[in-house]
Amino acid sequence: MSNNIDLLTICLEDSLFAALYDALCNLETKWHTSSPVDMWIEALSARQKLSKSRRPDLLLRQLFVGLNPNEAVVAKAILMWILFNEDRSTGKSPLKDALARMLLEHHETWNVVYSEFRKSESRNEQMGYEITQTDYSKNAVPTKVQCQEISQNCNLAHEMVSYALESHNLQMCYALYYILSHIDYQEGHTYENEVRRLANQTDEMEKANHEPRKVENIFQKDSCNFEPGSTLNGDVLKQ
Repeated sequence: MSNNIDLLTICLEDSLFAALYDALCNLETKWHTSSPVDMWIEALSARQKLSKSRRPDLLLRQLFVGLNPNEAVVAKAILMWILFNEDRSTGKSPLKDALARMLLEHHETWNVVYSEFRKSESRNEQMGYEITQTDYSKNAVPTKVQCQEISQNCNLAHEMVSYALESHNLQMCYALYYILSHIDYQEGHTYENEVRRLANQTDEMEKANHEPRKVENIFQKDSCNFEPGSTLNGDVLKQ
């Protein structure tokens, strides 16, 4: 289960996948297709294979023969969105034309997928999110191995943050915060929770160091002496 969550987290970093996610969930419920992540990876894998072919328009039809009919339409539709996101010009290409003809062959099934995709995109846009133009022919396809590596790295980051905090060494905490926040930014906020934990607890440590010490003047009965640490020890006028 954790690997599936990690893989979904990686895929959601892609703005196009995020925009189509609701639609892919709805189609999974409606037709019992594979998960949104699996369908996305299927389309990305197809894009990778097509990018290595001199005649992708002729290779295209062979890429989805192992899928059931509904899943094939979903994967082809994702591929079409990927191709248009790579090149947003209105210019046609042999690959886009071949893919469009294949989708039109599915008639009502294609209409359902197209409608779901457009509604999902619209909701995404209404929430203020934009789709970033991306060249998917050069993007690595997410894998479970990649997710395992991220999980291991997160565990290591957690251990380092815990060690720094337990040391109560502010300089060490500040140094680790600088390094980890920089890596977190480069890795798409993979370590955001640990960065926040480190920042919050380091702030608490800093505040504790600057709190004024509380001194109590404790008077001993029948004596002019005060307990050690009292600010009133010293000369006392005798009556």
